[in-house]
Amino acid sequence: MLVVFGANGRTGREVVELAISRGMAVRPVVRDDRDISNLGALGDVQELCYADPEHLDPLRAVLSGATRVISCIDARTAGPGAPIYTGQASENIVRASSEAGAEAILHLSVMGAYRWSYAALNRKSFYLEGGVRNVNAPWSILRVSCCFDEVIEGHMAPPDGGRPWPLKESSRYSPVSRREAAQLALAYLDRIELGRARAVGGPVTYTGPELAAVVAPFSKPGKGRSVYKSLPPGDVSVARDTTRSAVGFVPERRLEDLLSRDDREGRQGPKTVYPVGDPPPHGADLGQQVKALSKAGPDLRRVLHRQLVLDLSRLGVEGASLDFSRAQAGLRWVKAHDGEVAELRGVRVLDASGGEVHRGSVDLLRDQLADEFRVWWVSDEGIPESVWCELDLGVRRRLAADPHFSADSRVLRFVEQNPG
Repeated sequence: MLVVFGANGRTGREVVELAISRGMAVRPVVRDDRDISNLGALGDVQELCYADPEHLDPLRAVLSGATRVISCIDARTAGPGAPIYTGQASENIVRASSEAGAEAILHLSVMGAYRWSYAALNRKSFYLEGGVRNVNAPWSILRVSCCFDEVIEGHMAPPDGGRPWPLKESSRYSPVSRREAAQLALAYLDRIELGRARAVGGPVTYTGPELAAVVAPFSKPGKGRSVYKSLPPGDVSVARDTTRSAVGFVPERRLEDLLSRDDREGRQGPKTVYPVGDPPPHGADLGQQVKALSKAGPDLRRVLHRQLVLDLSRLGVEGASLDFSRAQAGLRWVKAHDGEVAELRGVRVLDASGGEVHRGSVDLLRDQLADEFRVWWVSDEGIPESVWCELDLGVRRRLAADPHFSADSRVLRFVEQNPG
């Protein structure tokens, strides 16, 4: 039994469809019932399961009988703050898969997944990979250079009508189609090297100017800043021989072939978790028009609700919605996700019947240099361990110089261990 996490994503769906076409027993796993739109056409999917990788226990049930696992969850977003998986999610998948007896666990990642990367996507991907490496299990990581739809949506014709982003002259890329990325994943699963990270890419390596010349005839001018991000800068290319040594073959489909047929993957292809445009409000959002959230805007509201709901498990609290009607803003305000929010007091957690199950204060941090925004429930713990573990060294150093966090226990230990 092959279990595929992130089965509704662009690569995940291709993995599921390709595996089914080969007669494999496949169990697609999606986060919740909003995540099934891309799987509707696959009428012969044997089993469809729901499980949020951020929580370990639900994963154990969906992994019953699993022999091989492919995790296609990633750090990308189909809308601001929706979804961004943490390193805990990838760690949970590997841990639960190992407990279920899976013989091979493959995590799909991206080239350039480094903590110090200039690209936020790569930094977040680094922490997803870290979650995989944290577990003593039969895991492996396959890093993909980049995909055709990322080039098209970021640098040719953003679906939101915004301006395409320029390509960096010093960058190098080896784009591959999503279908062939799925072929690479399944091929590598048959010859997997446990405990290692291997890299794969498409048939052609382009410099930034060369790739810009390929997409230029098809580019649209756009208006305003696009929310579809550019490819990470730098060299994220993969040599043909490297791909061949990893999986035994090199993909054939070139980006030029796709564009010349006007069959542009990612524009008419499968949708991501949320449709093009604004994703819906978070399920815990009561839609209140209150002073505490008056400057937040829809994107920041969504991120705020999501992070606070995830943090409730640390407190041992279960709630259905968040009530900000009695919340009071503190003096510290930060800008993030096209809005502003302050530290808050008196935020209530309500159960499904509207009863209060928790009331507390909310703290937050915003680091512009690392593009980090985090929010959590105030407790004696200070900055939660789950947040602290995902902050890179630069952010921790800047927190040590921030008077607001000068008495935080984790910051104090960090200063003691890193004097000067």
